[in-house]
Amino acid sequence: MDDLDRFEPGVHNFSGIVRVWAASTAEVVTDSGLVVFLDTRGQQPVAPGTRISIETRKYRPCHFVTKVMVR
Repeated sequence: MDDLDRFEPGVHNFSGIVRVWAASTAEVVTDSGLVVFLDTRGQQPVAPGTRISIETRKYRPCHFVTKVMVR
């Protein structure tokens, strides 16, 4: 990892149900039951209960959302 890049290399993909989606953060319960904490700055809001797939980049302790697909 580049010292100036705060993100870990590569992307992570998750699918699941939105539990909470606020102005800049969200929580998604994945299909495997894991709760993923997200940084959603720059993304359109998604209603709680919506099933989505997301592409993220990880930085500790959460994931930055780079793409959202409502399913």
